[in-house]
Amino acid sequence: MRRLALFLLPLLLASQPAPAQTSPQASPDAPFSFVAFGDMPYCQPTAPQDCPAEQGRVARLMGDINATRPAFSLYVGDTKGGSEVCTDDTVLRAFSFFGLATHPLVYTPGDNEWTDCWQDRAGRFDPLERLALLRARFFADGRSLGRQRMPLARQADLDPANRLYVENARWQRGAVTFVTLHVPGSNNNRPTEPGEAGTIVPPLGAMEEFTARNAANLAWLVAAFAEARRADSRALVIATQADLFYVQRCGRGYDSGYRDTRAAIEREAAAFGKPVLLVHGDSHFWLHDRPLAAAPNLTRIMVPGERDTRAVRVEVDPAAADPWRFTLVGADDRPARQGC
Repeated sequence: MRRLALFLLPLLLASQPAPAQTSPQASPDAPFSFVAFGDMPYCQPTAPQDCPAEQGRVARLMGDINATRPAFSLYVGDTKGGSEVCTDDTVLRAFSFFGLATHPLVYTPGDNEWTDCWQDRAGRFDPLERLALLRARFFADGRSLGRQRMPLARQADLDPANRLYVENARWQRGAVTFVTLHVPGSNNNRPTEPGEAGTIVPPLGAMEEFTARNAANLAWLVAAFAEARRADSRALVIATQADLFYVQRCGRGYDSGYRDTRAAIEREAAAFGKPVLLVHGDSHFWLHDRPLAAAPNLTRIMVPGERDTRAVRVEVDPAAADPWRFTLVGADDRPARQGC
């Protein structure tokens, strides 16, 4: 951890703060931009000599993101590779590059930080203990990360029945409502069902953890759409980590941990009727589509990741019928895995 901090210090000092787009006098319909990224850096224990280069790629990407002057950025999970051991230093390593953001940065956790930590390759840690560490350190108060802190409405602070879920956040940018849902990969920490392609058998307690968090996520999603209607928002953005549509796209894999979330997004988006954007990571390549026939107003983007160390800039024009415009940010210097 100390070596990484020393490695990033010159980049941090050289980074010129770019003020976030925060003009209180601006019209609610004023255009703005944000950046989404995740699934990086992925270091390989079999090649530890390459880890500084991977971390350097992420540090350089942070400089590229800062140069776009976003209102804020969204980090959609996986701050480490799945085969990296889940030590405190590795799980908390993201503070080093989150701290390079000259704007507010909102983080939602991925599977590599906690749900997969029970595996042999990750050091056989207790996933629930790793999740508690994430909550204590990355979600210590009701503000974003980054060098400019942004206040967030948190489920833990607004919903007495779900005080555990400090990571579920909501905020407003002009006429657009934003919400994060803690839905990570590896089947959302749910043990797979018989017949599912791919078997996940996490430690005892996983099903109970999934059941409670899944119910909290669904309640938080409904509350976000209710708040968007109350605020007369023109659009809504949902950020998660998991690729909710992998089985639908690839025809294989596990799906039992995502069915409720996918159905709720479809139902709420269709009822809302206005533009909805779903942002996630998990499968590590750039994808832009409309995956729900029953909710044609929902656009989905999946951010790059792993080898493809790039981010996505989202330009938002709340007054437009199709308010989203997407541009990839960062160097495209390595071939990325595509498809299934």
